[in-house]
Amino acid sequence: MIIWINGAFGAGKTTVATELIKQIQPSFLYDPENIGDLFRSNLPISMQKSDFQYYPEWRQWNVYLLKKIYQEYEGDIIVPMTIYKTEAVSEILGKLREENIPVCHIQLDVSKETIISRLQERPKALIEWGESKVDEILEAFNTFPQDDKIMNDARPIKEVLSDIIKKIEQQR
Repeated sequence: MIIWINGAFGAGKTTVATELIKQIQPSFLYDPENIGDLFRSNLPISMQKSDFQYYPEWRQWNVYLLKKIYQEYEGDIIVPMTIYKTEAVSEILGKLREENIPVCHIQLDVSKETIISRLQERPKALIEWGESKVDEILEAFNTFPQDDKIMNDARPIKEVLSDIIKKIEQQR
């Protein structure tokens, strides 16, 4: 199964994914940003986009790699990545589901205040970028299914993980 941990920047995706890896064995942590970094490192600045999700190739390559890992790896794949643009959601999550690959989508739900507070712990460039996107991301998340949402605002990580594991088990 692919377990996609979604949420705004600062929602706790990496923290949750790191803890899930310890609890779900075997499992593999997959980072779609690595493909985005490949674009950033190998394209002229004039060709670079402001967000990985704007690259059709980023979406396609992640689907390809996730499908490959799913078919050849015995465990679950845990993917902590903010994905909110309609085309990215449909071209990645939708395509994987069309290929009959089980995807458990979890959106970590946090308040704007919590996001801004957590972003302050990051490098300045990431703070500015994250703050500039927060309203757009939260607005997009309002359209996501309520069943996908798990509150991660001022709750102990053990409670959040318990809710996530219950959701995963319901979808197996």
